Amino acid sequence: MGGSLSPATQGESQPEPGVTGPWPVSTQLTRLHDTRRARTLPVKLYLPGQPRPHGLIVFSHGLGGSCESATAWLMHWASHGFLALALQHPGSDDSILRNNSPLALRRAFKAAMTPEELTRRADDLRFVLGAIGHDPTLPDAINAATAIGIAGHSFGAVTVQLMAGERRPTQPAIDPDPRLRAALALSPSARHADSAPGLDQRFGHIRLPFFGITGSRDDGMGISDISAANRELPFRHMPADDGKYLLVFAGGNHLDFAGEASDTERIVFQVRRQPAAFRPHLLAASTAFWLAHLGSDATARHWLTTDFPARLRPDDRFEHK
Repeated sequence: MGGSLSPATQGESQPEPGVTGPWPVSTQLTRLHDTRRARTLPVKLYLPGQPRPHGLIVFSHGLGGSCESATAWLMHWASHGFLALALQHPGSDDSILRNNSPLALRRAFKAAMTPEELTRRADDLRFVLGAIGHDPTLPDAINAATAIGIAGHSFGAVTVQLMAGERRPTQPAIDPDPRLRAALALSPSARHADSAPGLDQRFGHIRLPFFGITGSRDDGMGISDISAANRELPFRHMPADDGKYLLVFAGGNHLDFAGEASDTERIVFQVRRQPAAFRPHLLAASTAFWLAHLGSDATARHWLTTDFPARLRPDDRFEHK
């Protein structure tokens, strides 16, 4: 994919968003301890060499993941000048993959995908957001972040939906952190779509710019009660304000959007070794989204809505409102 962007905030050329950016990236592993909940969260930090980062992206993994999940996405975004923090959710992380018989896995997934676990995940994110700016163990660049984006895959995408303003009858409403500027959900979903209060009410409070990315074969794993069509519903029922986007890749399956599986996930789910053919398009679109809504770059937003769609394959779909 050729072409480049020119961020208005810097007045300098930004390379093609679908290829690795110009900034070297270092990583750090640490732990954040929530004394109130007696809960310790493993965290992986991605620190670009960019002296003026565009913003900070906080990532929530899917069921069976860890703070090592989504490496492909986070390294790429960091190479384009974004700080990133991947947190690990005890109780729905790779510890549930220890017994890898099909029946045991299904039971473990079902036990982990509960309203109570979703509440714990949301509280994890709220705790991490509260630590940013105040925890001396975090790097100065992380603590200085004032523009924050949230992203997640699968159950992590549901966690992001809740943090962005989705109202579920089984969950307490969450007022978005004022530093949040945008949300990106890989494999979003609307479980129990036919239940009250209805999807317009559930998703009508999401005012943040929101990007849902999925595939035509994104039927989930472990618990097969989400169809690929269901993953488009959050976008369909969000208000058309502040930038809402949906990208559906033809043939894309659930693990194509995990962004690099852990060693355990590779063994258990037999993850294919070659990245999906559409990965450069996913990287390009997501990076442009972050540049537009974390970096306040009008050029990137224009590119995403006008130039990018023409580069997709004939059966891929991109929508915005």
